[in-house]
Amino acid sequence: MKRILTILLIAALAFGCCTALAEDKPDWVREDPSVLGDTLVLYSTYDDPQQKLVEGLWYQYYPDCKIEWVSDSVGKLIARARGEISNPYADVIWGGLFETDGTMYQDVLQQYTPSNADQLSALDPYGYYSFFDIQYICLVVNEDLEKELGIEIKSYEDLLKPELKGRIILADPGVTSSGYHQFFNMLAVMGDELGDDKAWDYIDKLIENTDGVITTSSSQVFKDVIAGEYVVGLSYENIVEMQIEKNGADNIRLVYPTEGNTGTASGAGMVKDCQHREAAAAILDMAGSVEYQMIRLEDSCSRGTNANIVYDAFPADSEIGAVTVDYEELGKQKEALLEKWAEHWDELA
Repeated sequence: MKRILTILLIAALAFGCCTALAEDKPDWVREDPSVLGDTLVLYSTYDDPQQKLVEGLWYQYYPDCKIEWVSDSVGKLIARARGEISNPYADVIWGGLFETDGTMYQDVLQQYTPSNADQLSALDPYGYYSFFDIQYICLVVNEDLEKELGIEIKSYEDLLKPELKGRIILADPGVTSSGYHQFFNMLAVMGDELGDDKAWDYIDKLIENTDGVITTSSSQVFKDVIAGEYVVGLSYENIVEMQIEKNGADNIRLVYPTEGNTGTASGAGMVKDCQHREAAAAILDMAGSVEYQMIRLEDSCSRGTNANIVYDAFPADSEIGAVTVDYEELGKQKEALLEKWAEHWDELA
């Protein structure tokens, strides 16, 4: 994978070289670390390796402010935060917050604008989320099985080929972020307008061609395609790119559906009336930085929101047919759309 060029990149940040920046602090770092206190509680969807990336940069500048992680699904973490609303334990919900959420989590969050907001390509219009990640959807194709079938998969429409019946795997939109993103991407690009009859006609045909294959795990999609259990899966750009570039999966191909794509921002949010507000603000500023987003890029091939990072490994929006979605309206419709999906799946799968 071609490495990414950035105006502000300092090479020593790639994996663990933490001392090189000590003399020249980035502008998001607090001059007086003592104002942060000694504790920061993150309710997080991140696994242990992802947590270590956060800690590596955080402790470089704030070694005396220890992060306490509480890990679970975003739904369970939000429920816990709501239960603690009068006496918050968490300071930040870290990960699992998407611009497609609309206003559904605002009751447990505190508005905060990162100090580097002017550098970010995606901002929450309500001011509750701090976005540091941009995700695009893709198809992951097992090239060996594709060749055996004598077909070429380039689009959503290609998923309707009879040769692929029962050989497609997708994640459940009702319980996974990748599945939901794929679902609303189809609603956006397979019709003439979001969620019209033409788009639903395509979705119905796809459901029939899956022959009931669905998973509640986003990672199971690419794993099963790599293992040869399925010919094609519906996944995320960075997850598939990471399998190819980092994990040596040489039997798969990343495909952007020719019909179009949608980029969805995600990130973190400060908990309302949290106990350690200064520390919470500091880590949200760190989340928007070139330094943190470059570390994530090196580790997991993830696109970030900081506009000072220039990618030459990923195609530009214009190359993948990126379209604009009204996320506020989508957020209002989310529950109804998922109910409709479930009805169609139960009827047709």
